[in-house]
Amino acid sequence: MIIKSLIVIHRYVGVVLGVIMTVWCLSGFVMMYQGYPATTPEERQAGLETLDLTRCCADLGVDGEATAMAYRVEMLNGSPILRMNGRDGAKAYDLAAGAEVGVLSESQVRGVAETYAAGNAIRGKIVELGTLRIDQWSVQPARRSQPLWRVVFDDPGQSWVYINGTNGEVVQDANGHERFWNWLGAIPHWLYPLILRENGPLWTEVVIWSSAIGCFLVVTGMVIGFIRLRGRSGKWGPYKYRPMWMWHHVFGTFAGLLVLTWTFSGLMTMSPWGLLESEGAISRADVQSPMKLADVQTVLAQIKASPPADLISVRAAPLLGKPYLIALARNGAETRFGVMGPVPLQQAELETGLAEKGGLLAAGKLEVLNAEDDFYYGHKREAKFPVYRVSLTDPESTKAYFDFNTGELRQLADGTSQRYRWFESGLHSLDFAFMRSRPVWDIITLLLLAAVTLACATGAWMSFTRIGQDYSRIRQMFRRK
Repeated sequence: MIIKSLIVIHRYVGVVLGVIMTVWCLSGFVMMYQGYPATTPEERQAGLETLDLTRCCADLGVDGEATAMAYRVEMLNGSPILRMNGRDGAKAYDLAAGAEVGVLSESQVRGVAETYAAGNAIRGKIVELGTLRIDQWSVQPARRSQPLWRVVFDDPGQSWVYINGTNGEVVQDANGHERFWNWLGAIPHWLYPLILRENGPLWTEVVIWSSAIGCFLVVTGMVIGFIRLRGRSGKWGPYKYRPMWMWHHVFGTFAGLLVLTWTFSGLMTMSPWGLLESEGAISRADVQSPMKLADVQTVLAQIKASPPADLISVRAAPLLGKPYLIALARNGAETRFGVMGPVPLQQAELETGLAEKGGLLAAGKLEVLNAEDDFYYGHKREAKFPVYRVSLTDPESTKAYFDFNTGELRQLADGTSQRYRWFESGLHSLDFAFMRSRPVWDIITLLLLAAVTLACATGAWMSFTRIGQDYSRIRQMFRRK
C-alpha cells in the first residue's frame, strides 16, 4: 500500500516538476558555455576615457570627514568625477566644477555610450536611446541605477548598453548572441523570466520550493526504483517490454544520486532559511575600513603630481586602517599611492598592520600563495598569483587573500562563503581540482548531464503518458454510469 501511494505521488508530482527538471538539465548544457550577460571589469575599463587630472580638484562642498566604502575617480564626458558609495547610496561629484553630478541629459548619456562602444569595438550607430524602469537584461542593476538608460546599437553584434543616469556608469551590456542563448540557458535554468524575477521575494520562494519538491521527487523515485529492480517474475528489470519505462527505471535508479546532488546543491545555492549563513569571525570592514574623503583628496594630489602614463581610473584600496589609492593605466598596470606618493606593498607592512589590528588577524598565519587552494583558484575566472593568504584560527578556518602588489582584499573565505563554494561551485558546477582542467571538466560534465537529462526526460514523458491513461479510464467509468 505504501509503495503504491509513493508511485502515485511520484507520478503526479512528476507531471510538473519532471518538466521543470528536464528544462534545468537541458539549459545546463547551454550554461556550461554561456553565462548571464554581465559587464566585465575589462570591458568597463576599455570603455573609459583617459583620466585628465589637470583640472582637479575643486572644493566639493562636502565634509572632509565623510567616509565611504568605495571611491573611484574617472572621466565623464571630458570632466574628472569622483564616484563614492557610502551609507547614503551612490553619489558622483564633478572634480573640476566642485559640484554634485546631477541627472544626465540625453546628450551626455549618448557621449558615455559612444565612448564605451569605441573602447569595446562596438561598430555601429545608436538607433535607440531612452530610459526604462527594468527589462530582462537589467534585472540586477535596475533598481540602484535609476534613471536607467538603454542604448541600442545597429552593430553586427546587436549590442545593448545600459547606463546609470545619475553617475554615467555603464552597469550592463548584452549582445544578440548572449540574449539568444540566455533564453535557452540562464533564464529557464534560474527560472529567471522578468515577470517572475522582478518580484525578488516571490522568485526566491518559487526557486526554493521547486528545488525542494524536486528533491522529494528524486528520493521517492529512487526508493521505488530500488524496490522494483526485480520484477514480479523475479527477473532483472520489471519493464522488459516497455523500453521507455526501462530506460527511466535504470537511469533514474542509478543516476538518481547525481540528480539529487544537482537538485539539492541548487537548492542550497539559494541558502534557504539561512542554512548556509553564519556570522563571520571577521568582516571586510575589519581589513578594508572606510576612507575619509579628506584622505582621498590628499592621496589624489600625489597622483596628480606624478600621474602614471595613460591613466584611466583611480580607485580606493584602504588597508588595515590606512588610506591608499590604486592608479590604473590602460595597459592594466597598477600603481599604489599613499599620502607620501607611490608605495608598493611590502610583506613587512602587511605583517605590521595585522599585528596592530590584534585578535584573530594578529594570530593568523601569513604566507605567500603561488598556487591554487580550495577557495582561491581560477576556473571560469582569473586568479592572480602570487597573493598573500592569512589563515585564521577561528572554528571555521577563515582565510583572507590579499593582492600581492596592491594589498586589496581579493577574497574573504569565511564560513558562509566556504559552504557556498562547496555547494555551488563544487557540487553544482562540479568545480573540483582533480577535474578542473579543460577538456576533462567538459567531457565529465557533458556525460553526467546527459545521463540525468535522460532520467528526467523519460520520467516526465512517463508521467504525462500514465496520467493520460488514468484520465481515459476515469472518463470510461463515468460513461458506464
